[in-house]
Amino acid sequence: MLRTAIWMLRAANWLNWIMGALFALLLVLMMIGPDQFRTTFEQAFEGQRSAEAVFLWLKIACFCVFAVVVAAHLIFSRLIAMLRDTRAGAAFTETNAKRLAAIAWALLAINLVDLAFGQASVWASETSGEYFGWSLSLTGWFAVPLLLILARIFKEGATMRDDLEGTV
Repeated sequence: MLRTAIWMLRAANWLNWIMGALFALLLVLMMIGPDQFRTTFEQAFEGQRSAEAVFLWLKIACFCVFAVVVAAHLIFSRLIAMLRDTRAGAAFTETNAKRLAAIAWALLAINLVDLAFGQASVWASETSGEYFGWSLSLTGWFAVPLLLILARIFKEGATMRDDLEGTV
């Protein structure tokens, strides 16, 4: 079962990087040929002001997506390493506690990027008159302290395990 989970996390990480590459390509194309995108947006949306707002929002969205891709890679790679250690019989280790804390910080980064994207969406909606959907999700904000607490529990478990091995 752990082998399947590791394989699925690897596949998810590859898909994550593929999506990141596609958004990076979109951003590069917008930087190289902005006039083509502006013309398309002006035809799709009413007025130049709306097209500029949509164009800027799309650039910000690409930056946000790439930031999330990097944080997600950190999460996937740490989870894979934790599962490998668990499969080897060493789940409660200091290293896994640090990995879990790194996952928490990466999730916090994702939540902060989500807030920045939300602010950009609200601004673009007000400027263009088009609705760019975004809503605040509290799930990630609750998960960050939970993961930090679990990291502390893992650290205590590792200390207790080392103490127990020292007494035997």
